[in-house]
Amino acid sequence: MPFLSWFEGDVLVRHALVGDCQMGRDPVLCPVAMPRDPSVSRVHAQVVRRNGQWCLSDLDSRNGTYADEALLAPGTEAVLGDGQVLRLGDWAITFTQGFPGLDGVNFIEGVGDLFSEPPPADDPGLLMRALELLHRSADCLLEEGSSNAMFRRILTESMELLGADRGLVVMIDPGGGWRSLHRIGDLEDRQGLSRSVVDYVLEQQTAVLSNAPLIDPRFGGASLVELHRGAVMCAPLEVDQAVHGVLYLDRSLEGRPFTRFDLVLLKAFVRQGALGLRHIQLAQRASGQADAQGEHLRLQALHERTLTRCSELMGAMSSSLHWIQSYAETGYGDRAAILKHHAERLQFLVGSGLQETLLEVPFETPVSTSLGALQETVEPAWRDLLRIRDISLVLEPVPRGSVWAAGNLAAQALNGLVEPILMQIPEGASVHGEWLEQTANWTLRLTFPGGIPIPTPDPWTFHTLQEAGILWRWNDQSLSMVFPRQVDQAPEPAHHPILGLVTEEFELMWLFESVAAAGALALLPLESEPPHLPVPPLSYLVIDAKGTPDAVACIEAYRRNPAFATVPILAVRAPDELYPELLAAGATDCLPDGFRWETLHHRLQVLKGHEELQRKALAVERLESLRQMAGTLKHEINNPLAVISMQVELLIRKYPDEPKLSKVMEMVERIRVLVQVLQKMRESTPEEYPGGASILKLG
Repeated sequence: MPFLSWFEGDVLVRHALVGDCQMGRDPVLCPVAMPRDPSVSRVHAQVVRRNGQWCLSDLDSRNGTYADEALLAPGTEAVLGDGQVLRLGDWAITFTQGFPGLDGVNFIEGVGDLFSEPPPADDPGLLMRALELLHRSADCLLEEGSSNAMFRRILTESMELLGADRGLVVMIDPGGGWRSLHRIGDLEDRQGLSRSVVDYVLEQQTAVLSNAPLIDPRFGGASLVELHRGAVMCAPLEVDQAVHGVLYLDRSLEGRPFTRFDLVLLKAFVRQGALGLRHIQLAQRASGQADAQGEHLRLQALHERTLTRCSELMGAMSSSLHWIQSYAETGYGDRAAILKHHAERLQFLVGSGLQETLLEVPFETPVSTSLGALQETVEPAWRDLLRIRDISLVLEPVPRGSVWAAGNLAAQALNGLVEPILMQIPEGASVHGEWLEQTANWTLRLTFPGGIPIPTPDPWTFHTLQEAGILWRWNDQSLSMVFPRQVDQAPEPAHHPILGLVTEEFELMWLFESVAAAGALALLPLESEPPHLPVPPLSYLVIDAKGTPDAVACIEAYRRNPAFATVPILAVRAPDELYPELLAAGATDCLPDGFRWETLHHRLQVLKGHEELQRKALAVERLESLRQMAGTLKHEINNPLAVISMQVELLIRKYPDEPKLSKVMEMVERIRVLVQVLQKMRESTPEEYPGGASILKLG
């Protein structure tokens, strides 16, 4: 981590740069301030981070800003290097990439690699011995097959290499804390371990050496007082630019101090251990991918066996149904007719299941069918079922006309809807049916006796009615079944929700295709710029941050397009530091690189649930507005209605033979009944029905 440091008298003051920083005389506006220096402006200069570099710029100061004696021109910036001196008036500030004020002997950090740091002059063969030991330890590290054994080997080899008395491998927990994984020497868990040293290394992500930790300005805390050690080294274990833990070594008071080259060796060894750990992680990931591929093949084979077994079972059922059907044909009476009808229905369902399971095509497609042919298909079964219950079926003459329906499939769906209602009719009752002509449809309306509940068709019937384009409504003990006259008048089939995908990597397509198939979604590839031509409404939009040149600009462009303004946007393979910008641009959620199939599927389900909650909340809000309006209307109507009613009653008493007054009183009573309906609208609760509809029952 970079620092700014300066002297106030004999005291060195340090400021860690964690973000953009202003410098000046005002301590409120400037984190780095020198209030008593008149040569410094109130807000003098600033240091900002651009493209991974720290840059200095002047903020219209009175005495100017200097970088190594070079005056900065207005509107320009100077890239800062390690050890560079900044001058703000008479105030000198030093910029360093590491902790400032270290002596380089007892307090060291920020060392280079083995070939950039010279070995001790008194032991020129140390470098060769270190390389030999590193080579031997590399073979040992690669022999390990688990991360736990790898960490133990790292600790053992590093203690032998550097002659340490004690050592620990400290790992970072997912919750943010840390724990010691392996320990060697006279210590127990964290006892004897300097927490402030470990915390500093984890925060700064740099290897450190301290031969006098009690007076080291980088550390502090009670753990150092309890340490009773004379020399400490600690280095971060970093894999894929993420710190997973640290390696901690120390020597007793009687031992010799660590040297700069010792820290170089520790850093090289930990880096080698990190490479070994990375090797194990890649091997485990490859093994996991192989397991996942094997599981996919296993499930695919299981699916194929299930389809085969289902077809075999349906074939056996079909054979048995032939026997039942032939037996029913030889029988007599209404019950035999009903048995034959249901055997034929089961035979149709089995045949439909076989065709859709094995061939994945619909059993029938819609064709133009006359009203008479459609009624002749369903009427006999209804009459036979009602006849054994002594119920009469009165159907009006069939008019001339035709509808667009899928023949026997539509008839079976109608039977699945109507027959459960017929079974609930009391004996001796009557059912009336008639065809009603409309502009684009024909409607078959069946009227039932009172007391019949709202029908709830089984799932197969419900979906088959939708696929056949047959709409149905239940109102005032009447079932209305609506058939389109022509194919262009049929309702649009239910489409799968659409998943839009923006990526330039075709290798990612198969993953999203499998997720879309698992979630009953249709996949629509898109470009980085929103399409100019109209596209179907999207349920989700996934933007690949790694496979898109500028993910932030891409999200902003889609959000500016009205067609995508409210679509949930999921940014995948996004680096952590880009999350705030993606969310600010309009992303709903983000997923890091290396996400699993299950994680993506789950996140899409969460977004789907979020969308469903929004839809229900809007419906509840509209219903509540309707209730409030009903309550207001009831109150506003009741007051004048009471006055009118009272005046009409007085007039009737005065003129009892006036027929117009009786008619007015009749209208008043009718309005009073309507007001009671408004009261019921305010007090009743909605009921959910198939298709996602909510209905208020008012009586």
